[in-house]
Amino acid sequence: MKSNPKMKHDVFISFRSKDTRDNFVSHLCGCLRRKRIKTFLYDEVPIEERYKESLKAIQVSRVSVIVFSENFGDSKWCLDEVVAILKCKEVFGQIVIPVLYHVDPLDIENQTGSFGDAFAKRRDKAEQLQEWKDGFAKAINLPGWSTAHLRDEEILVNEIARDIERKLLRASRTKVIIEWSLVITNLMLEIPSSVFDQISSTHKPFYALAAMSMSLLSCLLCVVDLFHKGRVERVLWKWTWPIPWFHYPTQRSNRFGSFPEMVGLLCALCQTILTTINYSFIIHRADTPIKFSVWPIMFALGLLCTLFIKRSN
Repeated sequence: MKSNPKMKHDVFISFRSKDTRDNFVSHLCGCLRRKRIKTFLYDEVPIEERYKESLKAIQVSRVSVIVFSENFGDSKWCLDEVVAILKCKEVFGQIVIPVLYHVDPLDIENQTGSFGDAFAKRRDKAEQLQEWKDGFAKAINLPGWSTAHLRDEEILVNEIARDIERKLLRASRTKVIIEWSLVITNLMLEIPSSVFDQISSTHKPFYALAAMSMSLLSCLLCVVDLFHKGRVERVLWKWTWPIPWFHYPTQRSNRFGSFPEMVGLLCALCQTILTTINYSFIIHRADTPIKFSVWPIMFALGLLCTLFIKRSN
């Protein structure tokens, strides 16, 4: 399964290594990777970078799987991952799937039983402990899986992998539909805008007004589209020289937005300016000095190039 080039992973797995690494998590990761689902495991990166890279990987993953096990609560690392995962779900709408590996959901929610015994070993500040407890309560109430319902681990692993695959496909299809809808809407606005702009005159001011309105709406759609993509891809504002702009958080040298996207926005903006100038001349009963605009054509090419580039990645 191909991943969005700006999202490094399809799945992030949070787990307690001594409980599940050599059995359940190993089998789940293998099953996902056989389906070509890009999966992140913290112990596959250098030791000195694991904690930092884990928290970073959560932000650039489409799905997070939390494998709650007996000793999960005694690891600050795992507890911090839960908080980070739930934050990404709240802010970015990340898909979160809890898996209960031989633990009772009430033990997790109330910190009782063997899970509670492990969590009781923590000697952190009260505020930190409460944040983790709140995280347990939120995570455990999300739709997920449990060994209590499917005791055969092989079947459970296969079911979880199929569930993740379906969720990723559904999200990918929705994204494609939204992208193409924006392209078609923008083309339906820009091309008529250009036509109306050319046939407008002092005797037909309505066409100039329609052209200006359509180009302005198209420009606003471009801005909204870029804003949405930036929010999804977690871009950060940086005061870099010579042009301050947004950057991808995991690729410090890469600015946000492809060249065709920037060309599309620039062309939409230029078309809006030109149609506004044209309209201002016409309402003052004067012929416009602008006879033809190539901006809508460049705009359309920019949008189409962006989509085809994405489809080929």
